[in-house]
Amino acid sequence: MTDSSMKPFGKGINSIPVRFALMSFFLGLISIVIAERYLAAHTSPGTLHNYFLITLLAVTPAFVTFAAATKLTRSIVALRHSTEAIASGVDTQPVDVDCACEVGGLADSFRKMVNRLNSSVTRMNLLAHTDAVTGLPNRSVITHVLAMATEISSAEPCEGTLLFVDLDNFKGVNDTLGHEAGDKLLRAVSDRLITEAFQRSRESMISYTNNFGELLQACPDDVLLSRFAGDEFVALIPGAKSRAELTALSQRIVTALTRPFQIDNNEVVIGASVGIAQTPGDTLIPNDLVSLADFAMYEAKQQGKSCFVFFDQNLKKLAEERRLLETEFRHALQADEFVLHYQPKLGIDDAKLVGVEALARWAHPTRGLVGPGVFVPLAEEARLMKEFGRRVIDRALSQCRAWCDAGLRIPIAINFSSAQIESDSCVTYLLDEIGRNGIDPLLIEVEITETLAMSDFEAAFERIARLLAAGVKTSIDDFGVGFSNLSQLSKLPVSCIKMDRSLIAEIGDRRNEAIIRAIVDMAHGLGNKVVAEGVEEFGQVEFLNKIGCDAVQGFLFARPMPANELVDWLRLSAALPKNGAKASRLAGKMMELRAAS
Repeated sequence: MTDSSMKPFGKGINSIPVRFALMSFFLGLISIVIAERYLAAHTSPGTLHNYFLITLLAVTPAFVTFAAATKLTRSIVALRHSTEAIASGVDTQPVDVDCACEVGGLADSFRKMVNRLNSSVTRMNLLAHTDAVTGLPNRSVITHVLAMATEISSAEPCEGTLLFVDLDNFKGVNDTLGHEAGDKLLRAVSDRLITEAFQRSRESMISYTNNFGELLQACPDDVLLSRFAGDEFVALIPGAKSRAELTALSQRIVTALTRPFQIDNNEVVIGASVGIAQTPGDTLIPNDLVSLADFAMYEAKQQGKSCFVFFDQNLKKLAEERRLLETEFRHALQADEFVLHYQPKLGIDDAKLVGVEALARWAHPTRGLVGPGVFVPLAEEARLMKEFGRRVIDRALSQCRAWCDAGLRIPIAINFSSAQIESDSCVTYLLDEIGRNGIDPLLIEVEITETLAMSDFEAAFERIARLLAAGVKTSIDDFGVGFSNLSQLSKLPVSCIKMDRSLIAEIGDRRNEAIIRAIVDMAHGLGNKVVAEGVEEFGQVEFLNKIGCDAVQGFLFARPMPANELVDWLRLSAALPKNGAKASRLAGKMMELRAAS
């Protein structure tokens, strides 16, 4: 099939003027024949005058027609050139046709079409390269700039810095206030980044597009701020910047975003973790800047959030290890490599078992037993806590059923994460499984941290109330390390307060002991039991017994252990002569047995 671009449009016989001329020529010939017969009848043949007249009659129509057709087709050629320009991507070609004829009307319509087309193209380009929520450039712009800089850097190294900004606790805003409020918060964040962190006006920030919304083909010469994805923002800063300059900028970002926002009459507190990477200092390949800054940002999260971290090679190794561990964790869920260990809780008066806390361990095929402090953060970041939590529920209830069948009524406490408290489906799953296993709900307890209960009070209240209605007790874990609203705390229908191990470790300090005594008195005043976690010394047991603490849990009595070892431990502790002694006497005996073994 012949390419249309190779067809001889307007060439040779296809030319309108040529066709008009040929038509005129033949008409002229007809006129000559008629004129010749007329002249033959009225004049003498062969005279010069006759030949000249005949020639004039033949040429004049052709010449006049050719001239008229040429003028007409000039306008058509102009329209053709404009069309070819648009087809080749040049949409600024003017349509220079000024004619009152039909072709002039066609040219006018063509101008309107081109203007409409340019407007549509501009709008499509802007939509493709602009974030609809914040109005900032989007991820595609950053990707384009880094790819282009990488290509340029092969000849001459580029200098620049990339800041990766990830909002802290943004998900909670979407979950509690809704996505519309989340979008308003993102717009407010972008405004603060521009005005307070970069100290600019929105109008002065570059969009990195031309008048038609197309991405520029040169490296930016000013700060380029974009919304990268979700709650992530990326800033590209061209040129060499000192560490002091970048530190000051990063601190302004953290400070600006830590201050509370007002969203729909709600005070919203978030924060920002910032990762910083530079070229050529950290990498010679600009395309690598995003991943390197992401490594640094992740480390900022690990350091407690609302801070900034500069990339270095050690961070990359740590991040790669974490990502490998996350992959292995996903495989572990499929392979069911998790086991539960149980740590006893003992009554402080009689040292009798009042329950156990189920603590998950990852039986890693090469690393051995991995504690929850390693894999729980991975599960939370990978949004696998619901699935993991269900595995823990299944294991704990199965063990509870087995103990009941063996004649042992041992209450089990199960830890709930933020993902489980936020979703009512997790509470539904727990209650359904309790019923399916035929377990007395009084044998199951749910532990949620103080920080979690206060961060989403309404959700926590609803879940706790539902559990209570079903007969399942709830306790506040790690109490004393957060900043609780005691008025709200008093409204939660919990049955127990578990004091954090950091408080227990400071027993001996008079000020800290006063805090512990106040917590015990407050809990009893609310009708709650009090359990002390992390008990490791005899003196701690004596003080806790003195102030009326109800139960103790810690290495002084027993470490977390598999279910079969717990049963052996129970038999051993039951055989020990207590003589009415308190838990401290039992602890002493256990220590003696461990030393002897």
